[in-house]
Amino acid sequence: MKNLILAFLTITFLGGCATSGEQSLKTADPRKCAKNLTYNGSFLMGRTYKTHVFIKNVSQKVAMKRAVRYTVNDGWSITNTDNELGMISASQSVSYGQGTVAPLNIGIEYKSAGVNVSIAYSTPGGTLSPLESIKNHFCSTIEAIEGK
Repeated sequence: MKNLILAFLTITFLGGCATSGEQSLKTADPRKCAKNLTYNGSFLMGRTYKTHVFIKNVSQKVAMKRAVRYTVNDGWSITNTDNELGMISASQSVSYGQGTVAPLNIGIEYKSAGVNVSIAYSTPGGTLSPLESIKNHFCSTIEAIEGK
């Protein structure tokens, strides 16, 4: 009986640690940033959330300025920017995380007549971040880059 309980607990724990494959957000939100949102991972191992959008008629330089400004104004700490490569790295402290941070990365790549914007956000294992909040942050960042 003791071995059966131990086996059950082990299977339950390992199942919780296993990462799930990439999933798409199921949403009625018509914005491309929401439609393109994917995530993978698990509560115990941490999750990564991503989206990408092409924005017309915006230069990489302007997109970088708008993205940095929005990110700082939204309470993130910028850890690094590279205007030439079009990369922004930022982080936020995790509540009750004892110094743990959640990283946010924004990539902005010039393509003819616009920019490709990709955003990735990761939560450490054992932390939760509401999917709706992540979607709204991603889409607000895209809208800031668009100049809305």
